[in-house]
This record gives sequence, structure tokens and C-alpha cells, in this order.
Amino acid sequence: MFQNNMKNIVIMYAGDDWKKEIPITNDGTRIAIQDWMIRAGKIRVNLYRASMKWYDLEKNVFTKAWFFKDGIWQRCENEIEPDMIYDKVLSKYDYSLLDFKLKIAQKTLLFNSPLFRATFNNKLSQYVMFGEFMPFSQIANNKKEFENSIAKSGSEKIVVKPLYGSGGFGIFIGGKKEALMEDYNFPVLVQEFILSEKGIPGVSKNNEVADLRLVFQGGKLAYALSRIAADGSLFTNLHQGATGKMIAGEDIPESITEMAKKINSKISVFQNAQYSLDFIFDNSGRPYFIEMNTTPGIDLVTLLADEKTKQENFESISELL
Repeated sequence: MFQNNMKNIVIMYAGDDWKKEIPITNDGTRIAIQDWMIRAGKIRVNLYRASMKWYDLEKNVFTKAWFFKDGIWQRCENEIEPDMIYDKVLSKYDYSLLDFKLKIAQKTLLFNSPLFRATFNNKLSQYVMFGEFMPFSQIANNKKEFENSIAKSGSEKIVVKPLYGSGGFGIFIGGKKEALMEDYNFPVLVQEFILSEKGIPGVSKNNEVADLRLVFQGGKLAYALSRIAADGSLFTNLHQGATGKMIAGEDIPESITEMAKKINSKISVFQNAQYSLDFIFDNSGRPYFIEMNTTPGIDLVTLLADEKTKQENFESISELL
């Protein structure tokens, strides 16, 4: 069992895997969180993972939680009073749980701010705020609006995205005729397809479908990486078979640096926010901002980064205590 005289950080999620032998279905995510829990122990911090279903608002405690110690996942069935909650609840719950999260934030430090997540996680909101940097997009609330939106796009292919989500799940990329044959849970964001086959200027060694992800903490660049789609795929998401590589700060194209400054200036009202910004380049080298994530995954940085970067990424959260 963890020690009671240490600070407690709880990674909060929306599911319930208490009856499983080990938590977290995705191997990469599980390994990354294990790594964080080991690092936490070295600085005398208890790091737990718990469902928000196990949180008692009145008492400000989690009634149970998972933790990783001595090489195995273990269950803690004692009450845990958090000094900080690291909110990893899926973005689709941002609005429905906003009032509840705001009440949690009155009890303890909730990171990221629920107002930050509700404001910036919605892909439509991102387009409204940052559309000058993004491919042409429109919202479609029903099939008729969907057909009209597709007709207005100048690209041969089309991208259709749910307003919430990550990992590439629920996204359609393909021809317009094929898009019209799909079933969607409206509303959706209909976005112009950007032909991007040459990767990142000055970074990609071969022609490839790749994006550039910049991760920020408090408006300052924490690290950068590129996600590279599998052969024949247009998806740069790790969960869709993509691979990745770290990118040195000095290798980030200047056009992206300038664009990121303008985007960050609008986010700066939230001083301690952590988030990622994803960019692609068309075949002429023009950059586009694709989307923002207020809960950037730690899978790739744990897998790819050097020890210094991995430790700094963990400290960006633990130092908020």
C-alpha cells in the first residue's frame, strides 16, 4: 500500500475496469502510465488511476483506485484524498460533466481546467477560433446539410470527423461518393482534404503521410514529434497503425512556429494548460493546423523520447502540486 504522508495524484477516467485482471486495454497507454507511477514513487508522490465513478464529491475522496508497484498492478480499496486530479476523461463528456467537474475543482486541483477542456476540445469550437489556419470546414447537423457541405468543398476527397474523439476513431477520409454512403452520428465536421504526401519540410527523409505534433505546457513547448502513417493509410494516429519519431525544437519549420504563437496567444488565458497542436503540410509545403488535444497521450513520448524528455514530461504534471 502507498504511504499516507505523501502527496496523491489521481489519473481520472470515465470507465470501470475494476473487475479486470489488469487495467487499461491499450498496451502503450498502460506502459506509459506504469512509467509515470514508477517516476512518482521516486519523488515521494502516490500516483493512482481511478474511475470518476469512484469519486465521492462530498468527502473529496476516491473510494478505490489502481496503482502499479513492484512490477504489478494492484488495487487500493482505502479512501484516497487527492492533492491533484489529472483529468483523462474522454472529451465527449466535457459538456455533460462540466458542472460536476467544476464542483470537483472547488475541492481540489483539477488538471486540465474543466473550462479549458470544454472550450477547446470541441472540433467545431477549434475551427471557429483557429479557422484561419485550418482547412475549410463546415458543420453538418443532418444528411441534407452534409450533402451541401460536401458540394462546397473544392477537394476531390473529404474528411468527416465527429466533434469529439481522438485516435482517429470515427473519422472518414475518402472520396465524396463514398462519404455519402456512410452512416454518421450527426452533428459532424466536414473538412476539406489536404493532399499531404511529402511529409514535413526539412524533417521527413522520404515522401510520406506525416503530421507534426507540438506539445505545450503553460504556453511553452515541451516536446515535438512526428506521427507517420502506415503504408497505404492516410491516418497518422498511433491507434491506426502509425509510427512516430521525436523532432528537435530547432527542426520545427519556422512557418509552424509562427502559427503556433498565434494559436497559443488565444489559449494563454489558461496559464497552466497542457495541450497538443497537430499540423500537416500540403505538397507545396504550406502548413495547416489540423486539431488540438487537451489530453495529449503519453504513449509516444514514453516510447520514443530520451530520458530527459520523459522525466520533464512527467514533472510538467507533478510540479503543479
